[in-house]
Amino acid sequence: MTLPHAFPPVEVVRGDSPVVLAMPHTGTYVPPEIFAALTPLGQTLGDTDWHVDRLYDGLLPGATQVRALFHRYVVDANRDPSGVSLYPGQNTTGLVPVTSFDGLPLWHQEPDADAIEARRQAWHAPYHAALCGRTGARSPAPRRCHPL
Repeated sequence: MTLPHAFPPVEVVRGDSPVVLAMPHTGTYVPPEIFAALTPLGQTLGDTDWHVDRLYDGLLPGATQVRALFHRYVVDANRDPSGVSLYPGQNTTGLVPVTSFDGLPLWHQEPDADAIEARRQAWHAPYHAALCGRTGARSPAPRRCHPL
């Protein structure tokens, strides 16, 4: 796996209000070596929050937007890095999803622990650093933007 990457992991549009809009699932970038390891289903980049950035643009004037530019199949920016379930008792995915929300495989061969850790450091950590950098908090409480 080629890391670090030349593609920026996060886009920050700074506002002047204390509101932070977090967009963890709008990104569609997948490095070529990761894309090649995805099944045909995975390569459709399902589970993307299509156009959420456009939906929330201008909704709260002055809000800062922090947007992951990478796809959630690279690493899910909205997951706890320890792997703790975000929604206990429900069908959820891990830090790097191995199945779709329908339970179908996303990978020809699932990423191993070293690959997942490399992705966490290269993609997940910078996204969360951008959130923390904007709020000045150790654990910010941004408004997470989803289409649901």
